[in-house]
Amino acid sequence: MPNERKRGGKQGGKRDLQAEKTLYRSIYQIELARGSSYIASTRSPATQRIAIAEVFQEFHLRYGPDTANIFRELLAESLRRRGDPPAAQAVLSFEPG
Repeated sequence: MPNERKRGGKQGGKRDLQAEKTLYRSIYQIELARGSSYIASTRSPATQRIAIAEVFQEFHLRYGPDTANIFRELLAESLRRRGDPPAAQAVLSFEPG
């Protein structure tokens, strides 16, 4: 059919990523709410970095490193929805040590 998209193509990959994000958003709902609230409440770049590090540390302890990248994206999206694009960018730039 002409309107049917091939699996594994660019659009299929986007849909797969969106489905994955939807799944993990529901699994990590509490962590995302708590983490984005905590990070958004910081007053300086230094305290923001500390908050981001703590959120990721807690996530790693609870879930391990396997889904840290998707958590990072979802956390950044949550911060953007809260109206804090600089914090979202800080989350995307953060490299856990």
